[in-house]
This record gives sequence, structure tokens and C-alpha cells, in this order.
Amino acid sequence: MENDPHLTPMLAAIEQIKAELIDYYPKTLLLFGSLARHLAGDPVDHLPNDVDLLVVTNNTPFLVMDRDYGCEVELHSFTVKRMVGIAKSLRYDSRPVALSKLYSKVLANAHAIDVIAAAMLLGAAYPDFGIEQIEINGMTDKRDYSICRVLTGESWWRRLSSYAVERRGPLMRFTDKIVRNYDFKG
Repeated sequence: MENDPHLTPMLAAIEQIKAELIDYYPKTLLLFGSLARHLAGDPVDHLPNDVDLLVVTNNTPFLVMDRDYGCEVELHSFTVKRMVGIAKSLRYDSRPVALSKLYSKVLANAHAIDVIAAAMLLGAAYPDFGIEQIEINGMTDKRDYSICRVLTGESWWRRLSSYAVERRGPLMRFTDKIVRNYDFKG
């Protein structure tokens, strides 16, 4: 699949972006969306036509975000605080509170990137948490939004995902604060 000539400019863009992001000290860089699903062998309804990336860094990579890579690139940048905040909400908030936080950002930002980030953190079981598939033209979208490829920072991402998946709930938040086990130790 990775030898497909249609994918060559996209894969080259990913390598160039990875190299350029080193100067921004990313905690992790994730490939998601149709290209990640295609590379994972997940059946998709069309060939990927863009590169969707999420970088977690406290240094917004403006120069990388505004560059032409020879294909369409959608690079989302989260601060460490924002990504850890999503993980912390998934871990400690009641499900209705966590879901309302996620979906309110969809309305405010007109993009579902926070919901997609939560799905990637939770993995394939994200529907069990209550994250619903979006509808496109009245039809439920069957694509798996948890599929991602960790391009850099795999151990940090794995630790954060494990932190998010271990549901503690609102009551355990207090006890975790007492024993100093509340904050994510990246």
C-alpha cells in the first residue's frame, strides 16, 4: 500500500514535515484520517486525497503550517495542556460532562478535531465511551476515527492514552489528588 504512486507525494510530505517539526520539540506527531486508515488496511470509501496530522507541542509551528508540500496537508497543533486536558477529562469527568466539553468545542471551532483526538486516545472502544459517529447526508459515517499512526513520540502517546483509558471518575479525582496521582506525568 505504501508503494502506491498516488501516495508518494503524501508520504514525502510527511517525512519533510517530521524533519521540520524537530525544531518545535513535539511530544508526538499523529497521522490520522483517510491516509492513516488506508495505510492500516481499513477499507475506505475513497483514496486519500490529503494528509491529516496532529502535532502536540507548546511551540506552534506556524512556518510548517503555512508551507506548500505538494499535496493538501491539514496540520492541527495542540498544546500539551490541551491534549492532556482532553485525556484528563476522559479519565475523571462523568461521561456527560466529558462529552459536552468535546462537542461544545466542535460548535465553537466548527471542526471535530477535539472529538477525533479523544477517539484516538481511547482507541477502537471510543463508541463505548459515548462518542458517536457523525452523520453525512443523513447516513452514519462508518469510518473508524481511532485509527492513527504515531509518527514521533510513541512512548509519550502510549502513556497518555493509557492515562485517558483508565477511567477513574469524578469521585476518584479527589483521592488521586490526595495521593498526588492526579496529574499526567508525561
